[in-house]
Amino acid sequence: MQNTTPPTVQHRGIEMPRPTAAPIMMAFGAMCMASGLVLNWIFSVVGLILFCSALGRWIYILATGTGEEHLPIGTRPQPVRQSRIQVEPLRPGMPGHRMRIPEKVHPVSAGFKGGAVGGIAMAVTALSYGVFSGRGIWYPVNLLGGIILPNIGTWTDEQLGQFNLLALVLGTIIFIMTSLGVGLMFGILLPTLPRVPILWGGLVAPLLWTGAIYGFMGILNPPLSEHIDWTWFFASQFAYGITVGIIVIRSEKIPVGGFRS
Repeated sequence: MQNTTPPTVQHRGIEMPRPTAAPIMMAFGAMCMASGLVLNWIFSVVGLILFCSALGRWIYILATGTGEEHLPIGTRPQPVRQSRIQVEPLRPGMPGHRMRIPEKVHPVSAGFKGGAVGGIAMAVTALSYGVFSGRGIWYPVNLLGGIILPNIGTWTDEQLGQFNLLALVLGTIIFIMTSLGVGLMFGILLPTLPRVPILWGGLVAPLLWTGAIYGFMGILNPPLSEHIDWTWFFASQFAYGITVGIIVIRSEKIPVGGFRS
């Protein structure tokens, strides 16, 4: 919709939509709600919260009239003339360069470090459950190894509380690989998230992760899911996510390779 101001060069302009992340957040929320129908209801709850928040933000922008901005139009552009003269490509720091390249980022090692320390926090939480529940410290270890050993799902609580070498080895391998791998993913994604990155890593991600595991566990090993206390499972994921988030965000940034400030 063009401005009705008289068409003088000084006042001529055009109204354009103001950039907003509300539509894409609504789409992401709708995707999470749909995923919850297949995986777990937690996805639907998180998706509903995101969808409603983005929808409210979008309605507020439209209702208050702040969804548009007036952009002035300069003089009519001159016809483009072809030229064979070579032009030096723009580089970061040169006048006229419009690319937004971060000068510094969190190092990849911060993700591995966060994954290692977060894994310790998660292990302490899980082992504390074994102690406080009276089932023993080997109970969560055997449950973790049961992801690969299907017959563990048929064990009783007494058997799950006893030491098993094979379950210990497999559980340790799964634990280390998962902690470091997810920590690396957190190290890459967390700094790019808006607002409070630790909130995403400490609350949203554990909710989605727990819901996904709960949904897939019913397919991979249904008997095993009956032995898991999902409240404590989420608590361990929360301890992991919040620890990784704090370590990654507080890590010292390093210059991007090839960029000189």
